[in-house]
Amino acid sequence: MKAKNFYIPDGIEYYMPSDAVKLEKIKSKILKIYAKYNYTYVIPPIFDNLDNLLNLKSTDLDSETALVLDKRTSKEIGIRADITPQISKIDYQMTKGSGNSRFSYMGDILRLSPGPFDRINPYQTGAEYFGKLNNSIDIEIIKLMIDLVLLSNEKKIVIELGDLSFINNLLLDLNLNDFNRSALIDLINLKSTCEIKEFFKINKLNVKKLNLLIELINLSGDIKVLKELKSLIRINKIKASLELTNLTSIANSINKFRGISEVQIDLCELHGFNYQSGLIYTAYVPNLRKEIARGGRYVAYNINLNKPRHATGFSLDIKDILNLSVGRRDTYV
Repeated sequence: MKAKNFYIPDGIEYYMPSDAVKLEKIKSKILKIYAKYNYTYVIPPIFDNLDNLLNLKSTDLDSETALVLDKRTSKEIGIRADITPQISKIDYQMTKGSGNSRFSYMGDILRLSPGPFDRINPYQTGAEYFGKLNNSIDIEIIKLMIDLVLLSNEKKIVIELGDLSFINNLLLDLNLNDFNRSALIDLINLKSTCEIKEFFKINKLNVKKLNLLIELINLSGDIKVLKELKSLIRINKIKASLELTNLTSIANSINKFRGISEVQIDLCELHGFNYQSGLIYTAYVPNLRKEIARGGRYVAYNINLNKPRHATGFSLDIKDILNLSVGRRDTYV
């Protein structure tokens, strides 16, 4: 050993004896919860072929994936930023897209550009369901997510529900280029209505679409706003009654689950990876300055040209669960 000093890269965490044991105990509890819900446990590697890491065709995930040179083959391989793409590959290998399947996982990931309250090296865990989706499946996996979050010993969990189809259809109607679409999404995430109005004015976009977008942004809140949203889509002749009916059914089923979950509705929540589509769900707890878990529906792959493999799933960072469970608050920030 040439140097006695012990330097750790910024944003990277070591887990020393006491915390390491606590982390393993939480992992053991998580495995028991997955077994209770009948989710098959798998362990994909942190290094993988790029085809296995980038198969969801998500540009933001692609930019988060670290590339390294495999000296044996002189080809690039990747360090994963998310485990979901690997699970979709596993599903294809095991099912070829037929029937329904449930998978769970845990493992290290690397985020090249984490958010202000994220760490570079989370220890991710999550669950994915593949096959025919319906409300009962989404309810099942959200309840599973809540059970994992409960390991943090938090006494209140807020579940924010949304459906990306509302905003995606509106954005599609605006016919924006990639740059302007990305810029508008950033403004929507910030709920910056003044800047959104200016954006529409500069780009000479449809005023009716602007008014609809502003109303969607303002109509967020507890489960009661669903009635107002129903009225809004009727007045604007939006073909989304089924999506809103499904959202209402799921919200009613998980509201007050375990006696501590509370549902909020937000149709303009566009954070997360852009491979997601349709229903999305996010969990928050009072003692964390970011979401503690996030998930939603997506297309895992195409079985053939006209038959997508639908999926829904979530993930969270076990290190957040550990810190909260011992009364530690955002120590990595």
